Amino acid sequence: MNYDALMREALALAERGRAEVEPNPRVGCLLLQDGAVVGRGWHEYFGGRHAEAMALAEAAAHGRRPDTAVVTLEPCSSPKGQHGKKTEPCAQALVAAGVQRVVIGAIDPDARHRRQGIAALEAAGVEVLDGVLASACESTLASFRRALALDRPWTLCKWAMTLDGKTAAPTGEARWISGPEARRRTHELRARCCGVMVGFRTAQIDDPELTVRHVEGKQPVRIVVDPLGEIDDDSNLVRTARQQPTWLLASEDVDARRSGHLQDLGVQVVHVPTAEGPRRLHLGRAFAELRRRGLRRLLVEGGGGLVAQMLAWNCVDQVLAFVAPKIIGGRLAPTPVGGDGRPFMAEAWQLRDVRFEPCGDDVAISGFV
Repeated sequence: MNYDALMREALALAERGRAEVEPNPRVGCLLLQDGAVVGRGWHEYFGGRHAEAMALAEAAAHGRRPDTAVVTLEPCSSPKGQHGKKTEPCAQALVAAGVQRVVIGAIDPDARHRRQGIAALEAAGVEVLDGVLASACESTLASFRRALALDRPWTLCKWAMTLDGKTAAPTGEARWISGPEARRRTHELRARCCGVMVGFRTAQIDDPELTVRHVEGKQPVRIVVDPLGEIDDDSNLVRTARQQPTWLLASEDVDARRSGHLQDLGVQVVHVPTAEGPRRLHLGRAFAELRRRGLRRLLVEGGGGLVAQMLAWNCVDQVLAFVAPKIIGGRLAPTPVGGDGRPFMAEAWQLRDVRFEPCGDDVAISGFV
């Protein structure tokens, strides 16, 4: 049997999860019965079904009983809930489905799980063949390897801007730059992240809700970077803090009475050290604290000052920009990334694995920093 060709098809399936599954790995899976493909699957999005689970569901829906699995990455073996895992172990699912042979591309690079899936399969009497198109399968794991080395959440910065790079009019008014399809996708992203973050100025000017409304999904933790605790008591975020988890990243030196008042209103105040002045938090420490509190994937929706600080602290992993076919102009109109910027073009933050796709009337541009 031509396992190389089958693995190439599985790799193509894995790429469908690009920019959706991080910090988890992209994985593709084919299931065969008597040499014919009877199930296909890929890891769809962070927190969603694994590739093997999707392929098994497809095979079962058609009444097929696969005997062979071709998967780009060693099937997981750790139980649901361990290490923050959201799904049942795929190795056991393959065994339970009666799969007798598993063809694997790459071995799990996570030292906590490496070869444990293979051991579980072999202990159940399943034949394992690994290393098929290993280099190609390893190449899909670059973002996963980066995520394994982080002590903070995997962070995606998202913004909408006009064709001339403005995120609002000179007056600050920004509704709506992007169209309904881009806004729906933003709500989808929120549902697939552990937390959604904005800076104090964005919270003050836009008065967002930061909730999932246009799609079905879990509500993320809402986070405001507000060193001095200046958020208004009657803002949408504070008024609904008892209904939706709302955290405020504030300076350790913020007024204790103000901090206590916000806590009384339902806001969880997280104190972190400052850096370079009272209005700038030590983002390295702040983001490490978010990871310690269980956040693995974070969506940041601006503004430009916060994104600039995050880039300077090397806290951005992924970017998604919706570019609208509009021109607004204005020297004072804000842009997605503020701050001092980089002095020379050669020092610009560079994206890799860049993709362009239509999103209604807008264009979505995504890449990894």
